[in-house]
Amino acid sequence: MKILNKNRNAFTLVEMTISVAVALVAFLLIFQFLSSTRHHFLYGTVNLQNLKEGRLAINYLRRDFSCACPRLEDPDDVSYSDFQRTRKQIFATVSGVGGNAGDLIQVLPNGLLFYKFAFLPTSEKPTVEQVRYEFDSSAKTLIRSGEGGKTQKFTGIEDVEFKVYVHQLEEAVPLLWVRLKIHEGENLYGSEKIGSALELTTSISSPFLNSSTNNPYWRFETGHKKL
Repeated sequence: MKILNKNRNAFTLVEMTISVAVALVAFLLIFQFLSSTRHHFLYGTVNLQNLKEGRLAINYLRRDFSCACPRLEDPDDVSYSDFQRTRKQIFATVSGVGGNAGDLIQVLPNGLLFYKFAFLPTSEKPTVEQVRYEFDSSAKTLIRSGEGGKTQKFTGIEDVEFKVYVHQLEEAVPLLWVRLKIHEGENLYGSEKIGSALELTTSISSPFLNSSTNNPYWRFETGHKKL
């Protein structure tokens, strides 16, 4: 008995189903890849702008706090004990702290208030100027206020935290710890589950605070003059 081979010129139903399924899977993978690439491109643009604002805020904080000092009155005008107490205490963690001997550096969880040296060559006394950092959570903005009503706003910041600490390897050096949580625009695409905020942290020291705490004979003899 002879078996005749017949040529098949069409797909079976099973083959067509498998082909369509493979094509759909490939199409979905390509679409997902392109969508993810587009999303990360747009998302990265937002991150870059806010990261720039955060780095600028860190630069301002470093420049200001590296010259920070407690403001001290002329030691001839106040009692020696009050003068020394203000010089040694330096920091306060509640707002509105001050006294006859001068003003302490106020470090709050979401704000700073301190004086820094202005380095004016024509002044008889060391000239200091007040600097304030306040965080507006509703506007996601950190605001720096200086003398003369000048302000600088750093936008795109979701949260701010300030602390004072000393490192266990160098307990005589007070440090300001700063944490900025960068806002990444999670509502920009209509979803609050996109990504997470980026955090920038840094520690800042002031050589003037170090000298004040570690050199008991440095008395700021001429006192400070407000700008």
